[in-house]
Amino acid sequence: MTFYASDEKPLIQYEVSFPKKPLLLGEGSAGRETGDSGGTHVGVTEVLDDRIEWEPHVDKADKLDYIVAASGGVLAGLIDAFYVGEFSLDRATEWGKDKVNRFVIKAARAEGYKGDTLSGAIKALEKNHPFAADGNANDFGGGLQHHLRDFSHHFSISGIFFSIFTQFAGLVVGTDKEGRLCIASVPESHHAYIGKNFQEKIAFGVIGWFFHMLSDMAGSSGSLMGGTGIPGPLVSLMKEFSAWPFFKNSSDGDMGFRLWVSKSFNGTLFADYDEKGEIIKGSARKFDLRSEIGVLEEAGRQTIPVLVNQCVVRGFYFCRRTLREIRDLDIKNTKELGRIAIEDVLPWGTPAMRRMISVSSGVFIGVDIADAAVRAAKKREIAEFFLRVNYVGVATFVIACVVDVRTSFEDKRGEGAEYLYERNLFDLNHFKLDFEKARILHSLMYRMVDYDIVLEKHDKRKARKRAWLEEWRALTIDTVGLAWSIDTGYFLDDEKIYETISRFTGDDDSWVWLVVMEASRFKPYAPLPDSGKQKYKGLKIGSDYLGDVLCERCSVVTKKELAKLNKSVDSGRSALDGSAPRRIVGGAGVVVAIATTGGLAFYFAPAIAPALAASLGANTAALSGAALTSASLAFLGGGALAAGGAGMAGGTMLIVGGGSLLGAVGGSGLSAVASMTLTTGSSHVLDECAKLVAFCEEVLIGRYGDFASVAEVHDALNQRIIELDVEIEMVKRGIAAEDSSVDNDESAEKDEISPKKMLKILKRSQKFLKRSSNRIARTIEMKGRKNRKKKAASSEAMHV
Repeated sequence: MTFYASDEKPLIQYEVSFPKKPLLLGEGSAGRETGDSGGTHVGVTEVLDDRIEWEPHVDKADKLDYIVAASGGVLAGLIDAFYVGEFSLDRATEWGKDKVNRFVIKAARAEGYKGDTLSGAIKALEKNHPFAADGNANDFGGGLQHHLRDFSHHFSISGIFFSIFTQFAGLVVGTDKEGRLCIASVPESHHAYIGKNFQEKIAFGVIGWFFHMLSDMAGSSGSLMGGTGIPGPLVSLMKEFSAWPFFKNSSDGDMGFRLWVSKSFNGTLFADYDEKGEIIKGSARKFDLRSEIGVLEEAGRQTIPVLVNQCVVRGFYFCRRTLREIRDLDIKNTKELGRIAIEDVLPWGTPAMRRMISVSSGVFIGVDIADAAVRAAKKREIAEFFLRVNYVGVATFVIACVVDVRTSFEDKRGEGAEYLYERNLFDLNHFKLDFEKARILHSLMYRMVDYDIVLEKHDKRKARKRAWLEEWRALTIDTVGLAWSIDTGYFLDDEKIYETISRFTGDDDSWVWLVVMEASRFKPYAPLPDSGKQKYKGLKIGSDYLGDVLCERCSVVTKKELAKLNKSVDSGRSALDGSAPRRIVGGAGVVVAIATTGGLAFYFAPAIAPALAASLGANTAALSGAALTSASLAFLGGGALAAGGAGMAGGTMLIVGGGSLLGAVGGSGLSAVASMTLTTGSSHVLDECAKLVAFCEEVLIGRYGDFASVAEVHDALNQRIIELDVEIEMVKRGIAAEDSSVDNDESAEKDEISPKKMLKILKRSQKFLKRSSNRIARTIEMKGRKNRKKKAASSEAMHV
C-alpha cells in the first residue's frame, strides 16, 4: 500500500503480509521483521525452540512387505500340501484312543488301582463310582445306546446339569429309540447312589459323574472290544438338539437329523461300504469323545502351516521396522535401543500388519485349495477335496479379511465435511465461564499435554505428541474466534495460570472446581479434524499434570478430592446410562446442545452475562443488579421473545453451549436444528449429564452446601424436559405430515439430519435429563434430611 504526498511523489510505502494458515504463538513470541528489495514485511512467526521437523507417519505396507507376505503364504501352502496332508478320522480316532486309555489308567491308579491293564482300570473306576442313571440303561436302549440317549452320560456341561437333576429329582432325562424326549424314574436298586442331603447330591452329581465318565469313555467293563464310549461335547449337543419337536419322529418315516447323529456315534455313518451297500467288516468309525479329542489333534496339525505363515510375516515386519527405527533414530549401541517406541515395531495393530496378514492368508488358502482340487480330480473323488482343505487356514483368512475391511471402514468413517463440522461443533460444548476462566481451562489442557511431552522418553512419539498439540492449539484458537494482537498469546504459562486463579478466587471458588473437572475429562491425543484416526493412533497420556502440579500449587482442589470427583462422574455415568452396551449416543443440533449443557448455565450465566454483553456492545451502562443481568442475557439471546429473539433463556444457552441460538424456534419449529448434528465417539448427552450431577453432588452440595443453586439447576432441568416434550411433538408432527412413500433417512440431504434420527436422539437425550433430574432431587432430599437431623441434634445438645 502506498501513500502519496500532494506533489504525487511517494511519501511512504509498506506492505502487510497475512499468512494463509493460522499461526501459533509460543509464549513470549514476538513479531519479526525481514527486509527485502520490495520493502519491509511485518509478519508473525511461530516460535518453538524444541520443535522437531517430522511428518507423522502412518505405517502402510509397501512392495517388499507384499512380496514377503505372499512368499509366506506360498511356503505355508507347501507345508500343508506335503506335510499336513489330508484330514484322517482314523488317525484322529487312534490318537484319541491312546490318550484316553492312558488317562483312564492314570486316574484309576490315583484311586488305588495296582494293575496296568485298561480293563482292570475301568472295573476299578466303575466299582468306586457307581452311577444312579445306570439303572435305567434298558429304558434308553441298553448298553449299546444308553450312553448316547441318556443325557446324564454326555461329557459336557449339560451332562453335569442332568446328573445333578437326577440327584435331586430322582429322574433320568434322555430320548427313546424314536428320538423323542423320555423321562424315567431311577429304579429302587439304584436309589443308594442318590445323595441323602444337599452336599451328597452335589458330590454325587459332579464328582461321582466325572469319575464314572472316565470309566465309560474308554468303553465299559463288559464291552472292551473297542468299547461303546461316550459322546463328546459336539455329539452331545447335537443329540440334545435332536430331541426338540422341531425334528421329525421316526414314526413319520424320516428321522433325518436324529438318524444322522445316531449313525455318527454308532460308527455306521463314516464306515466303508461294499458294492452291495453293506458295511465292510471292521470299517465302522465311531465318532465319540475319543474321536472328538483326536479331531482336535488333527486341527492342531492344520495350525502348523498357519503358525509358520504368521511367524514369517510378523517376524519380517518386526525385524524390518526395528532396523528402520535404528536407522532413523541413528542408534549406535544397544544402550540406545530404549529410544525406540515399542508400539512402532510390534507386529500387530497397524494397517500394514493387517494387510500383510490378509495377503499371506489369502495366498496360503489359494495354494491349499489348488492342491486339494488337483488331488481330488486325480482320484475323481469329491470327498478328497474336502479332506484336503485346511479349515484352520480358511478361518484365519476370513477373520483377517473381516478385521482388515472393518478397520479400514472405521478409519475412513468421519473423514467427510459433515464429520469435521460435527467435531468442531462438539469442541464448543464445554461448561463455559467468562473469558478469563475459559482461558484458564484451555491453558490447563495445553499444560497437561505439554507436561506429558516433556516427560516423554521416545523421540518419535514425542514428535507425534508435539504435532498433535500444535494442531489442537490452532483449532482451539480458531474455535475461540478472537483476534489476538501480535505480542499476546492466548495460552497462559504455569505462573500466569496460578496467578490468575489466585486473582479471581474470592469468597466463591466453585468455578475452580468446574474448570478442574472439565480439564480432568479432557482426552489428549484424540483424533482431530483433518487428521484422520490413524495419524495419532496409539498415543496415550503418560503423566498426571493435574495431580502432580495443579493440586500442589492450587489450594482449592486436592489430589484426593479430584480423584473423588472423577469417580463420582464415572459412577454417575453408569447409573444414568442404565445399560453398558449402549456407548454411542448422538445429539441433534441445538436442542441436544441445550439439553446437555443447560444445568450449570443457570448457576453461572447471571454472573457472566453482563461482562460478555458489554464486550459485545450492549448498551447496559445505565442498568444494575437484576435488571442488568436480565438485559444482558436477553441481548445475548438475540433480543426479547416478543421481538423474535430467544430471550434470557437463549442468552444463557449461548454462554453454556456456544452456538445454541442456532436452534431458536423458527417458522416451522425446526429452523437450523434440521441442518445440524452433533455426533461424538461416546455419549455426549450422557457425559454432560454425569458431570452436571457430580458437580451438584460433590461440589455445590458436598463442599459448599449450596442447596439453593442445586435447586435452581433441578428446576432448569425440569424446564428443559418440558421444552423437549414440545420439540419431540413438533418433530413427530413433521414426520407424520411427510409423504409416507418417501424414506426420510434416504431423502435427507448430506448435511442434514433426518427427522426420524432427530426424534430418536431427542428421546434419548430427554431420558438422560429425566434421570439426572430424579437423581438430583433424591440428593437434595437426602442431604437436606441429614442436615436437618444434624441441626436438630446440635440444637438439642445446646439446649441441654
